[in-house]
Amino acid sequence: MSQSAYRSRKHRPWYRKITRAHFGWAFAGLLTAVLILFGWQAARASSALRLAANQAQVLQNQIIAGDDVAAKTTMAALADSADRAKSSTDGVLWRLGAKVPFFGKNVSAVQDVSVAIDTIAREALPPVVDLSSKINLNTYSPHDGKVDINAIEEIGPSVSDASDAIAKANKQIRDINAGSLLVPLRGPVSSIQAKVGEARNASKSATLAARLLPSMLGKDETRRYLLLIQSNAEIRATGGIAGSYAILTAKQGKLSMGFQGAIQDLLPFEEPVVPMTEDEKDVFSSALVTDLRNANLTPDFPRTAQITRAMVKKGLNKNVDGVISVDPVAMSFILAGTGPVKLKNGAALTPENAVEVLLNAIYRFYPDSTRQNDTFEYAARKVFNVVKSGRGESRLVISGMVKGASENRIMVWSSHKDEQRLIAPSDLSGAFLGDDGKTPRVGLYFSDAAATKMEYYLNYSTRVTATKCLEDNIQELTSTTQVTSNAPSDAKDLPESVTGNGSATPKGTMSLNLRFYSPFGGGFTEVRVNNKKQTVYGDTFKGRNVTRVTLQVKPGETISVTTAMISGPNQPGDVIFSTTPGIVSARNDVVTPSACK
Repeated sequence: MSQSAYRSRKHRPWYRKITRAHFGWAFAGLLTAVLILFGWQAARASSALRLAANQAQVLQNQIIAGDDVAAKTTMAALADSADRAKSSTDGVLWRLGAKVPFFGKNVSAVQDVSVAIDTIAREALPPVVDLSSKINLNTYSPHDGKVDINAIEEIGPSVSDASDAIAKANKQIRDINAGSLLVPLRGPVSSIQAKVGEARNASKSATLAARLLPSMLGKDETRRYLLLIQSNAEIRATGGIAGSYAILTAKQGKLSMGFQGAIQDLLPFEEPVVPMTEDEKDVFSSALVTDLRNANLTPDFPRTAQITRAMVKKGLNKNVDGVISVDPVAMSFILAGTGPVKLKNGAALTPENAVEVLLNAIYRFYPDSTRQNDTFEYAARKVFNVVKSGRGESRLVISGMVKGASENRIMVWSSHKDEQRLIAPSDLSGAFLGDDGKTPRVGLYFSDAAATKMEYYLNYSTRVTATKCLEDNIQELTSTTQVTSNAPSDAKDLPESVTGNGSATPKGTMSLNLRFYSPFGGGFTEVRVNNKKQTVYGDTFKGRNVTRVTLQVKPGETISVTTAMISGPNQPGDVIFSTTPGIVSARNDVVTPSACK
């Protein structure tokens, strides 16, 4: 370099000495500072969210225990954590970050979760915590045979306000795919999604109870209900035959069990107790409306309730305001909270043995139907009396009831239209839906075809898959069902009260009718049993195609049934699969991802 050029460069203004390299270093430094700041804020938000989730669990326990002083302290701390998480994810930096490909969804997820927690802390918790000394599970439980209706009415508005806020928060975060986020965020986000989802379900149940219980428990007039106890050992669409039933009375919150009966007390009718619909005539036999044992051939519990109510009116001259159904599996859930109850023979009915005793041992060791009915009725009354007395742990009793409802084992129907409107969209309704808008629903419901009690040994599972999205948002769907008999190899030697008399099927073998229901407006294209093509039927029920398969299942045998079907037009939503609750505990109304997303 010449001396003149050197002097020229030496005396340039400072800003002319900046090169591209300088710009690069400056940009890298700025980016590093931004990332450090962003990382610090993200870590702060993640820590606050984890703390908030833990505080929420503590708060829930304190509210259940009715500890209002501790609850208020915990709520203040949770609100502070929620505010810290929200403020850490606010501002220009985060708004810009949300627009960056791939990284942006992580930013948005943290923001959405922070806002949701803040919503719960500001809107949902204050009305609940203010009444935390009164809002606990004991409020909904009977004590000495009576439920405090006034207490339920007092807490109703606060529970409803909290439920609305939790629903709002749940909507903000339910669609986040936690598994697609950066590893440090997956745990906190998925944990909070689960906790908010559980809170949403619990708050919905609490709100429904607060709205229904005062009137249904006889605040203004005495109410009577038909209690059906379904025996899954002889399977039907909604569980099993009504092996036992009783009339419950509620007056000013006081509960009592009156008349108890069995099949022998309500023999089949010569004429239908209610007219059958055209759909019912196509799909079911007339026994649906003439025989209590077949009143739940239909998978629609509200219809079963209407039929059985008419049967009780005609055959027993008893008017009831509604129908409640439970099965022994649900009773086992409830026993986990009440503790064991003693049977007439001195044996204890426990959560572990209730299903075996009520669905198998009764029939094996008491071949006489009178002894069976007596044992069933005694067990039902004993469990009812224990629940009514308030004995045991309310949290576990109510948790058992909620679990039973989620598996479609506890169902309720009211003849009062205003109450039924509230029940209809809940887990308690047991309703079979026809047109459900954009949601394709698939169903599989079982029925014993040989009057046996062999379904105690029945095990089955179904997997539904959405395989393709066609034009007009029609989905192609498949279902695969495995049906297994766990009966002992010498099942033919079991008492006739278990196997049946052998006229309809060889003793020890199950004879089953399986009815598959397609989505509304759709239909089945193929049905196979052990890969062998079957007849596809064209019957419809509430706008849904119904096809039937009859199986003979030998002890130890497993049979595979597969179906192919399409949904109706404009049904791009996730698929919901519903089935008959058997003797194995399993969540019902299972959601399968859509093929149109």
